[in-house]
Amino acid sequence: MREISTARLWRGQTIRTRADVMRMERLHERSRLIRWSLTAGWWAGWLTVMTVWGCLYVPALGGALTVAALAWLALGPWGLLVVALVGALVARLWSRSSPSSWESRVTSRLRRFARRTRYRWSWDDVCAATGVKATDASHRVIVPRLLWVSLAEHVDELHVQLCAGVTPGVIARQADALACEWCALEVRVLAHPHREGWVLLRVVYRDVLAEDADDEPPASADLKWLRVGRREDGEPWWLRLVGTHVLIAGLTGAGKSGLVAAIIRALAPAIRDGKVRLVGIDPKGGMEYRMVSELFYMLAYGDDEHLVAALEFAADLMRQRAEALGGNVRKLLARMFGDYPLYVILVDELLALTTYIANRDLKDRANAAVRRMLSQGRAPGVVVIGCVQDPRKEVLSFRDMFGYRVALRLDSDVETRMVLSDSAYERGARCDAIPEACPGMGFVIDEDGGKRQPIKVRADWVSDAELSYLAAEYPAPEQVDVPPLATRSKRSGGSTLGGQAA
Repeated sequence: MREISTARLWRGQTIRTRADVMRMERLHERSRLIRWSLTAGWWAGWLTVMTVWGCLYVPALGGALTVAALAWLALGPWGLLVVALVGALVARLWSRSSPSSWESRVTSRLRRFARRTRYRWSWDDVCAATGVKATDASHRVIVPRLLWVSLAEHVDELHVQLCAGVTPGVIARQADALACEWCALEVRVLAHPHREGWVLLRVVYRDVLAEDADDEPPASADLKWLRVGRREDGEPWWLRLVGTHVLIAGLTGAGKSGLVAAIIRALAPAIRDGKVRLVGIDPKGGMEYRMVSELFYMLAYGDDEHLVAALEFAADLMRQRAEALGGNVRKLLARMFGDYPLYVILVDELLALTTYIANRDLKDRANAAVRRMLSQGRAPGVVVIGCVQDPRKEVLSFRDMFGYRVALRLDSDVETRMVLSDSAYERGARCDAIPEACPGMGFVIDEDGGKRQPIKVRADWVSDAELSYLAAEYPAPEQVDVPPLATRSKRSGGSTLGGQAA
């Protein structure tokens, strides 16, 4: 009987013979060799591509490596050694003699190339580790796709295509984890300016707004937008003025008065020409505005009755101008500012007028005057700029009537959402993280393109000497005193005040 070489289990299930095992081992050894060869080839190709890319991105490095390769081919190892020593000496002399050129052409480019490589290399793992992922029906882990990286000196922008199950809010909640992984100051999630379904990750490595500006911007001639500072991307910060009202919210020492001073500086030429009339209301006894009293058409400070009288005077001027322009134009245009000046109402602390006044009647009249100007002042050319320390709804109930809002340093994320929008904090507007040593730094909602992105800004510093110079060189052509507090009309409940709308 022939010997059976196939081993069988007691239930009759056939297993592999020794010859099968040896054949499988040979196959595994061959496949392992092929896999190692493919891996080595892939790494060699990747290193070659990255080397060429790095040489093209950093021309100085590319030139040095090219000379070293030619020296190796022509002279051998000794030639390579000589080229390395000469290159090290040239690099040392270059960095010592011209540090700025060395930084811009070599060091900065190397850092950016390393960041680009790190983004590309670790993107999938970082997204999976931080929870920026989704799972499909086959239990596969899906992450957003990194399509393009725009590098700058201190800020990088990652163009990311979202996947099913991952929203901008998901990435925004993991922004701190992404910043820690990339050793960045912060990561903000912005809507993509050109494509739907994409997001823009702004990775900030250095806060340029923490440094003082070198040059002073020229005074703005356009009243619709005032240049009052700079943005985090290096562009000027243009504050919207005509056609809206401005709310400036921030803690004590956050830089509210500095921003107001920058606004006054931008308005100074128009004040001298009679196109703008400033009405200042300073509940602090005039400490903020009396230094530049020559720039004001009307300046109120002192007791509560004086302040409320100025508010009602401005509200009545607005009503009279609306009656005069009614039937002719729907709103005041910029070309009409010569005949109908733009009134800018500066209120240093809104809560001192609308909440902290002890007299109930005066407080109600102040609230009514402010609400009238906020609801009706856009068309007749009356702009309210109000500063506030506490933006809570129960304290400042009409904050939503301000169309342009600036959030400086605040206490919590809740206050940031109150001032800007509900999603501003998740999209990077961390007003509670602004350092105390940076007054005038804050966030605004940028409406360019309709995306409503939170943008970090900082107001330019205006010294007391410059304010005194502006007051002397750009005085208001006309000044009036605050009228006495008008008595209420028994019929309408409003105040009676003479005068003509101008």
